[in-house]
Amino acid sequence: MKKCNSGNAIVHSTLESGEDVIVNDRWEKEYHFKVASFPVPTGLASEAVEVTKDDSPGRIFRILSDYNTDPEDAMEMIMEKVCRGINRRHLKKYNGKWEIGGRNILRGAIEYNDDFSDTSFERVFVIDGKRITIEKFTGMLDQWEGWNFKFKIMDAYGEDA
Repeated sequence: MKKCNSGNAIVHSTLESGEDVIVNDRWEKEYHFKVASFPVPTGLASEAVEVTKDDSPGRIFRILSDYNTDPEDAMEMIMEKVCRGINRRHLKKYNGKWEIGGRNILRGAIEYNDDFSDTSFERVFVIDGKRITIEKFTGMLDQWEGWNFKFKIMDAYGEDA
């Protein structure tokens, strides 16, 4: 496990040191994750990072447990979160474009972007494991003009993610 405590920051790479886990969703699609647990100042962090074939950003799931949590229990908890996450769909494809799915809810992550081929922004959304640029995201909102919305930002360890 690569860890480095440089000052107040802990650097860890789950992709480099994590355990390989293969899991299927309810539609029988197979996912490859690297999963690891490691100590942080506030307890035991567990992380599952999706390994994608094309190195595109995939899903990342995180939990934070108490210091005295058994690592096997932490692994079980993170895998429960992975299973919940991969068995949800928030996007649907219509006429070749991604749209907000039937429940009118989106869950995902805001990630750094260094691919400016289709966006001028340094951030993208990762929803259902798909990279959604700011431009694509605003296009997804066209059908909802005139509606209200609730946009909730949660930390990476939040349970609703």
